[in-house]
Amino acid sequence: GARDETATLLVPDSDEHPEMFYIMTLGTSRGFRRVGLGSILVNRVVDMIKSKQECGALYLHVIIYNETAIKLYERLGFSRVKKIRGYYTINSVNYDCYLYARYFHGNLGHNNSDYLSNFARLMLSKMSGGLIAG
Repeated sequence: GARDETATLLVPDSDEHPEMFYIMTLGTSRGFRRVGLGSILVNRVVDMIKSKQECGALYLHVIIYNETAIKLYERLGFSRVKKIRGYYTINSVNYDCYLYARYFHGNLGHNNSDYLSNFARLMLSKMSGGLIAG
């Protein structure tokens, strides 16, 4: 089947990097914040990925107002890839998020010069009902 937009954006060459790792939720209780636990947890995942050549990206979503988390991820080498409108719904209110990613094993993700052509091919494929071969 067709790869989704996020997968194509983060890992343009799925043959070389067929796997991605996603951090769904990361949080610490109030009394344990600001002591480095988030960094330790993310760095444990990074260490695991470094031993998996097939994994091209570690990615996550963060709500746009969580400045502490954003600073943590940027300090840990993540890049802001894009803004996604209305990704989270909390108490019936929609909030935007940022997609962040860190790349591994030669994958350049959204920084890849081939990204635009891959993205254009994906969009054309969607518009033509998948009739264009990739």
